[in-house]
Amino acid sequence: MAVEERGEGVGRCILVGLHMDAVGRDLLRWALNQAARPGDRVVAVHIYRKSDLCKTNTLRLIRTLDDYLAEYESLCSRKEIVLVGRVTPGSSIQKELVKEAKLCAAMVVVLGANKKYSFGGSTCLAKYCAKKLPPTTTVVAIQNGKPVFVREAPKPPLGAEPKPVLRMVLHPSVGLEAKVIIPNQDRSARSMDFDAEGCGHGAPATESVEDATKASGGVAPEQRLGWPLLRRAHAAAAAAAVAAAVPAPSAKEQEPRKQSVVQWVMSLPRRTTPSESAGAPAGAGLASELKAMLDGGGARCRWFRYEELYDSTNHFSAENLIGNGGNSRVYRGSLACGQQVAIKLSKASAEASKDFLREVDIITKLQHQRILPLIGVCVEGPNLISVYSYLPRGSLEDNLHGERSKPALSWEKRYKAALGIAEALSYVHSGGPRPVIHRDVKSSNILLTEEFEPQLSDFGLAIWAPTNPTSMAHSDVVGTFGYLAPEYFMYGKVTDKVDVYAFGVVLLELLSGRKPISSDGASPKGQESLVMWATPVLSSGDITDLLDPRLDVEHDDAEVRRMVTAACLCLRRSARLRPPISQILSILRGESAASIADQGGAAELDCLDDEAYPAANVRSHLGLALLDVEDSESISSTEHSSGLSPLEEYLRERWSRSSSFD
Repeated sequence: MAVEERGEGVGRCILVGLHMDAVGRDLLRWALNQAARPGDRVVAVHIYRKSDLCKTNTLRLIRTLDDYLAEYESLCSRKEIVLVGRVTPGSSIQKELVKEAKLCAAMVVVLGANKKYSFGGSTCLAKYCAKKLPPTTTVVAIQNGKPVFVREAPKPPLGAEPKPVLRMVLHPSVGLEAKVIIPNQDRSARSMDFDAEGCGHGAPATESVEDATKASGGVAPEQRLGWPLLRRAHAAAAAAAVAAAVPAPSAKEQEPRKQSVVQWVMSLPRRTTPSESAGAPAGAGLASELKAMLDGGGARCRWFRYEELYDSTNHFSAENLIGNGGNSRVYRGSLACGQQVAIKLSKASAEASKDFLREVDIITKLQHQRILPLIGVCVEGPNLISVYSYLPRGSLEDNLHGERSKPALSWEKRYKAALGIAEALSYVHSGGPRPVIHRDVKSSNILLTEEFEPQLSDFGLAIWAPTNPTSMAHSDVVGTFGYLAPEYFMYGKVTDKVDVYAFGVVLLELLSGRKPISSDGASPKGQESLVMWATPVLSSGDITDLLDPRLDVEHDDAEVRRMVTAACLCLRRSARLRPPISQILSILRGESAASIADQGGAAELDCLDDEAYPAANVRSHLGLALLDVEDSESISSTEHSSGLSPLEEYLRERWSRSSSFD
């Protein structure tokens, strides 16, 4: 039987619980041939017990699943189906399957029903799932290629809306394409998109931003939905190459790379197809759109000539280079009037131009004393340039961890920075003309004036937030690791709570003086991540060990406790349980009473909440992502054939695509 198609036009999620053997292949074939239709996502879930790790480890299991799913690539491409895999631990297989089905909003669950099959047992597994899952989920048990148990979801009433799923809440430009989790061997990290000669041709992300699309007069290219970091875009690249009448990738380029999903995740997919990254000139179209935007909005933004900025930086000389990003470089310059400026130079492409237009649109509409204003722009030839004030004090990162960290930043200045950025984010999220999500809040994007007043900068990744509380989903994750919220890194879910989480990491930096991710080898194993290191300290309630030993003795204890409480609230794994930044600001100001002890019950809810992503799942998927992970499992560095430690590989591959004015 084929599972009846409901909700026409809506991409469904089909979960297949399997063991990696012949019976599992039967389940996958049945799901792909009988249950799935074009646009659906099929999630193959393998659940293992802790005892299984006596013979293997998590990394090997992920590699095995890579190879196990590889043979279905052509079938998925032909049927336009997204196929992804998950490896997750659990003492109770049936409970884990129910949890996984709810987590990915599965509309169909396919299980085994062979009495000799250790994974599925008998139909009791399917009956258990049918009992625990909502009636809108179809549950099927397969034995010898035939259904032996079916709990069919009822048909919706005529004219009724289908059950909301991820695809229904996305921007119309977001689409689904056939993907398998086999990595492209030639896909480099985003940091390598930068051109060695100039400012690179790697274009920024394809975003679900309606205004930028309209402003540029184009249609946003189709994005690749699915589980954002577990997919393959090679088929789309080949199709784009054919459409653009350029040679298709060679056989060597098409050959799958023998690496695990974890290693593949450590090298994020390129943000554009080859046709988009050709570095097309910005052209008069973008310039006219930009001028119309600036003239019509009453923005105080000057239009610069390229020659003026070229001369102000001594021909964009290396000695004036003060910042690097995946798609841009930042130079210090001096205008003819004597004003010192920071000049961000990017190379134009279809996507870079669209993102540039959106960034200028957002930053010119935000007027706040804690936000670094845009002085002017320039669009000439292949160059996209934005001009900001130059702040010689540098960034908060440099003053905490870099050359300016001696002597140590005083507590008074640290608390001033926390208050100022909380004010800026509160304005960005709810005080401006339209809500905005920054998406790259970090200490290097917080600049300090001569009086150590903080300025939030670099809105290169910012997007207009939805007016309703529904989260957006992005098929590519951007930002800086160590600051990424779990729900964003794992599933691409974007709300203003990703900024709240990142601000919590900044608060930990201010409190402890530690970097978000330690790369010097001084941190004990499992404590390279600042969040992972601080979690047990925060839970204990004893904040003495949390404070930077370089801090002056006479710091305000009340302010310290406020900042610690704010950090605890910001870093909750569940986005739903994180308070809005306005509430964090009230706590820092002392206007709202809260204490570390008050967080005990909330922390327990955080662990039990359905939206909170289990730590074990985070570890099994991301092994080296160094997020808010409490699982005791670790991935041995001996599993990495490159000879680098997991942390070294992680740091080598991971960079924000945005630039820092430091």
